[in-house]
Amino acid sequence: MSTTRRVVIGGAGALLLGGLGYRAWDRGAFSAGEGPAFLPWLDWRGTSADGPRQPLHAAILAANPHDTQPWLFAPQGASITVLADRSRHLGSFDPFRREMHLGVGCAIENLMRAAAVFGFSMNVIVNGGKLTPNPKSDPVKAAHLWLDAGQAGRDPLFEAIPNRHTNRGPYREQPVKTADLLKLADLVSDNEVRVAFITDPLARKELGAAVVAATERIIADREMSEDSARWFRTGRREVNEHRDGISTDSAGLSPFMTAAAKMLPDQDAATADKYWLGMTRDVQTVAPALGIMLVRDRLEMGSAIAAGRAWQRLHLAATTMGIAAQPLNQPVECIDRNAERGRNDEFRSALTRFAHAPGWEATFVFRLGYAEHPALPSPRRPLSAVLVNNV
Repeated sequence: MSTTRRVVIGGAGALLLGGLGYRAWDRGAFSAGEGPAFLPWLDWRGTSADGPRQPLHAAILAANPHDTQPWLFAPQGASITVLADRSRHLGSFDPFRREMHLGVGCAIENLMRAAAVFGFSMNVIVNGGKLTPNPKSDPVKAAHLWLDAGQAGRDPLFEAIPNRHTNRGPYREQPVKTADLLKLADLVSDNEVRVAFITDPLARKELGAAVVAATERIIADREMSEDSARWFRTGRREVNEHRDGISTDSAGLSPFMTAAAKMLPDQDAATADKYWLGMTRDVQTVAPALGIMLVRDRLEMGSAIAAGRAWQRLHLAATTMGIAAQPLNQPVECIDRNAERGRNDEFRSALTRFAHAPGWEATFVFRLGYAEHPALPSPRRPLSAVLVNNV
């Protein structure tokens, strides 16, 4: 081989490696869960100088649908108004904004737990009313909270806030202890919300099949598919720009596969839907425990907020037990979509049958188990981005 040819080949190799290196850096292939979009997870306690606003640092780390972060906070003196930011919606995926209010409820739960630890006594009034399809995008008041001086305390659920992450990856076949499930049920069940755990192998298989069937229904609905795809974030630059949405880091892949996926070209919606269906069928619905959260009326605002608070509480408690959790709410999303469209629906009666709770209806389906890989944090907007002055 001539010297010239070796120089050309060597130069081409250097350019190729340089290009790959730049793409790895640009896409954050080896820096999962790092950067400005993840700083709120480090500053989650705030400082005493924040006064009544201090608990809000924990509130913005709550669970929420597709990491849309659909909340606004209007602090004024010793009171805080919590609003549902209806501009941050999932469209046809959540036509009644029911899941949006679940997320707001999760934020309220974090807020109240943080307030108690920081020495505030808190009173809350939650707004009610019927959720209607495709409402306007302006914010709507969800709750009002008053903070008084109280006794600071300790709370293991509060301490779990920075460690609570949705785990979409594979779970081990190890059963969840019955005693732990009973503790979780006692923690969240009251006059407004109930939870049913499905652990029987045959029942889990049937409920898993319903989740898969709902996923197939969703990806066949072009509008639902597109509304979901709007919240996908790929690459470090996009994640840090938006600081929301479902990223490659939180898709449930192993660390190696996460890095590899970031190096590949972005998937189109059809390919992403196919991957989602495969993960749902082959990984996520084979968990050792499935769960259904129930309320009297899933389309009543106060009930949706109460269910969100219960889910946040359950997920925090599961985190303290080393138990991973993930929403699998596709059947209820199909129920809402069918109601919006005036179509016949088979999922509502199926979920009621699994829950064995006449007079209650499902608003949230999920899975529990022991994860093979730890979940990474999701991007978060800074607290300053969700504060408003006037309501």
